[in-house]
Amino acid sequence: MKRILHLVLVVPLLYCIKSEAQIETRWLDTSASSTNKELGIFFTNRKLVDPGEGEDVTFKNRWLRQTRNLYFCRYDFESKEIMLKYRATKTCSKKKYPTGPVDNSFMYKVYEDLRINQGIRNFVFIIPGHAKTFDKQINDYMFRLQRNYADSLRSTAFITFAWSSESLGALYYRGQRAADRSANDFSIFEHMLESFLADSAFWQEHPFDISFKLICTSMGNELLRLYLIKREMQGIPLIPVYDRIILIGSDAPANAFARGEGFDHLLEMGKSVLLLVNRRDGPLTMSLYMNLEGRLGLVGPTNITKLPDEIVVREVTHLISKSDLSTLGHDYFLRNQVLMDYILHQELSSELPSEL
Repeated sequence: MKRILHLVLVVPLLYCIKSEAQIETRWLDTSASSTNKELGIFFTNRKLVDPGEGEDVTFKNRWLRQTRNLYFCRYDFESKEIMLKYRATKTCSKKKYPTGPVDNSFMYKVYEDLRINQGIRNFVFIIPGHAKTFDKQINDYMFRLQRNYADSLRSTAFITFAWSSESLGALYYRGQRAADRSANDFSIFEHMLESFLADSAFWQEHPFDISFKLICTSMGNELLRLYLIKREMQGIPLIPVYDRIILIGSDAPANAFARGEGFDHLLEMGKSVLLLVNRRDGPLTMSLYMNLEGRLGLVGPTNITKLPDEIVVREVTHLISKSDLSTLGHDYFLRNQVLMDYILHQELSSELPSEL
């Protein structure tokens, strides 16, 4: 109830910044969504590939420039079929974040399909990392996410931001640029979510018994940090929509929680934050040398003694196994059974988190 009150008070202030709609929406498939929970859910800012006659829908596989579009889709892991549902287009400039009203928002359909029809109350949004083609994002990353987490939580839906990144880890700086540009497109999703939760008339008629969590892995952390920095620069107040924000393998700089560095505003976006630190993370070690600066998921925050109690930093180095080292200790979110069990049963369930 407190969250709804905050949204009702703050979101109208956003509309005062610029009143006209800055997001154009279009339904691409208005048929009833499948109630099969085995279907994956994702949204992407990748460029839609024009399918030939008889060919399936797909998106550009490799790196691309900012599109100002988000496509919302369902995905069948068995048939590898993409069900294109909805498109949202930002009509303001590429770097400007939307603040106006959103008409015909996709969020109401998501609520109807998942909360009302399937009884799902826990929504987990994922911002994955760099070095993933689109095919790898949906057939490897999302598949393992479904197998390791979603299949075990009947009342939870996992929704992945399949943002545009490069396929090769060696092209690191292109991945950084893609994260910067994709942060601008992520603003479309975040604004739609905030506007949906601020619809007081809707919530008077529907149950608000849902929770939202945000998980960022690897360079997805940097995408989120850049989003927060640019939002602050534009003077757009944050809305506390997430119950928990979890940072895993964070490739953000170690000073990310310092004033003006982005993550100092995380608690304006969510109620609490969990940061996992692995000092044996190979890719983050390489990132440290590339950036000449410590990485948050490798060395932890530089100002840890000044963090509020709602931000919890947990060392997981002792839990990294030999099998994790085959991927240089960076893929433990989808590989390490101890950590997966903890995230699954503690962080993503309704129970209070316990110590690792």
